[in-house]
Amino acid sequence: MEQKARIRKQLLEPEFLPSSYDTAWVAMVPLPGSPQVPCFPQCVECVLQNQQSNGSWGLVQVDSSINKDVLSSTLACVLALKRWNVGGEHIKRGLRFIGRNFFIVTNEQSVAPIGFNITFSGMLSLGMEMGLEFPVGQNDLDRILHLREVELKRLLGDKSDGRKEYMAYVAEGLGNLLDWNQVMKFQRKNGSLFNSPSTTAAALIHNFDDKALQYLNLFVSKFGGSGRSSHLSL
Repeated sequence: MEQKARIRKQLLEPEFLPSSYDTAWVAMVPLPGSPQVPCFPQCVECVLQNQQSNGSWGLVQVDSSINKDVLSSTLACVLALKRWNVGGEHIKRGLRFIGRNFFIVTNEQSVAPIGFNITFSGMLSLGMEMGLEFPVGQNDLDRILHLREVELKRLLGDKSDGRKEYMAYVAEGLGNLLDWNQVMKFQRKNGSLFNSPSTTAAALIHNFDDKALQYLNLFVSKFGGSGRSSHLSL
């Protein structure tokens, strides 16, 4: 009970507001024992209700402020809807937004979230496995997928202590390439991975864990899935 109280206290802090990216990944978690049913349908509904008029998800209001973070959030939301076969028109608008702005993905001058080349390209691969058709030229797709391969080769050759932790941190983009039992070694006392709802959700999709589920339950009970950005810690 004390642990739950600490997590709830953090959730009540005004600076903690979950992102569209977090919400989308939590929305993808299946109900334990029922893989065809979302564990957090309120997060799926939140994704459906919060698409921008330009087809994106996130904080963008005008095209001039589009960045890699917005593209990541939009792609994650598209995947969440596709996962449960809802929001067909939302998916189409999201894909068109990604296609129109795909040039930002490989723009090295654009500020990127940590691990972007791995997480974004990993989500692209997942989307293609789901049957999504991205309105993007094959050369552009190949380029970002190549950047992922380069980054993965670099990581595999890295013998430092931080390599496994970094790979766990960008788990959303690695999926079945990871040993999820190894990833769970980085689980924190509050049940999360790195105090991140999205990374914790990705782990829960691949490796059921009661403490991780408790963390996300408390997260969703506070926000119902909506909000902006930060991580929940103890």
